[in-house]
Amino acid sequence: MAPALLLTLLLAQPKIVLYAGHGDPHELSSFDVSTWEPGHKLFIAVDQVSLRTEPDEQATVLASLSLGTPVTVKRRLEPRVRLLDRVDSWYEVEAKQEDGPPVTGLVFGNLLTPLRVEADLDGDGEKELATVAMTADFKIRVRVMEPALPLNQRVASLDLRTVGATGGTAKLSYVDARKAGVALLVVESLSEADVRSFKVFLSYVVPEHQKDRLGAVMESLFLHERVDPPVVVRHKVSFQRKQRRLIAVESNKGELKPGKTVKTRRVYQWRDGVYTLVPKKR
Repeated sequence: MAPALLLTLLLAQPKIVLYAGHGDPHELSSFDVSTWEPGHKLFIAVDQVSLRTEPDEQATVLASLSLGTPVTVKRRLEPRVRLLDRVDSWYEVEAKQEDGPPVTGLVFGNLLTPLRVEADLDGDGEKELATVAMTADFKIRVRVMEPALPLNQRVASLDLRTVGATGGTAKLSYVDARKAGVALLVVESLSEADVRSFKVFLSYVVPEHQKDRLGAVMESLFLHERVDPPVVVRHKVSFQRKQRRLIAVESNKGELKPGKTVKTRRVYQWRDGVYTLVPKKR
């Protein structure tokens, strides 16, 4: 997919993060990066982020912000810079604090995201926080935080490879347990370089729902998709809540049979964080 089209997609759908490289990696202009404007409502993507007085990693720390903290963009500093192999901008943001008035300071762009879910992800009756952001090496990083656990022991994470090696976009949604029988995070991604994409369902699993333990973010089901006319491969997903089953109907146009659409229905059973294919009855 052309970089210009990805940027257009980003502007049209603000619930997307973008990080992709093309051309000479030594040139800052070779990177496509999410750009946030004054007034944008975002969240802190990482736990214990330092809000600083200046655009410098050694600058004075005004506050330490936890994962999922809401922030409002005040301004973006130019030009872009490279920090620890990540190309991005510094942003002045106003952050809400649990105790005390809002505080304004600077954070690097890779620490911000519009993608956050607050929900009971493990069925223990207490809400977790989940965020999605892009790493410097073009991975999609999913983080889940247990707010009640001690610092440095409360965040679980999982990295997902983008379809292409040079990055792309990430989008986050949530499926409630009342619909699927189990709470699910859904991450979708488009490649920067080609027409492939994917949709992955994730579970957050804590053994025996123990409230004093950190769980694991697990890849439950991965669905590959493709839009490359005349070839189009898509999936329509539904759920059987009581059985904790997912039904995926693949619509494959032009790939298996030129000029024709082939539909394939597959049923998956969720258990211990993973969907497994249910064999067809003979």
